[in-house]
Amino acid sequence: MLNSDIKISFTGGVNEENIRSFMNELKHAVDESPNATTLTIYISSLGGNIDIAVELFHFLKLLDCKVRTVNTSYVNSAAIIIFAAGKERISLPCSSFYVHSITKNLNGNFTADDLLREAKEIAANTDKIATILAGISNKHKSYWKRLMKKGYLLTPQKAKEAGLVNDILECK
Repeated sequence: MLNSDIKISFTGGVNEENIRSFMNELKHAVDESPNATTLTIYISSLGGNIDIAVELFHFLKLLDCKVRTVNTSYVNSAAIIIFAAGKERISLPCSSFYVHSITKNLNGNFTADDLLREAKEIAANTDKIATILAGISNKHKSYWKRLMKKGYLLTPQKAKEAGLVNDILECK
């Protein structure tokens, strides 16, 4: 059987339902093309849940084939972690990347201890994300934490300078 690359799109929010469905789609695609050498994921997402994004990041890192991620319009928030899973990370010239502080919705009444526990979890997740981004880029995690803290929109060129993007495709 000939090698056939797998091409798949991820659009929409980074939430448990979408990610579980996407992971099942990926498993099926990989099973259908066991000789594939490259998995290309076209991403357009506003982001969402950071915990489930990290789970997909690790899932993609465990695949036997090379993962290529492509930003087709915008890769924001938690979706940057999915994009970061690519060994080859490509952006279209008019795409963007948005990094910001981790937020958490809290409903109900909370004690000071409850709020401190939540703040510690947010700080730990911020460190985890900055560590992932530092690991695939040429910037230290303090750089990523600084961008996250103030919220920052990266152009493909800025993302390439930081090492988040390997290549910017020219539109024909």
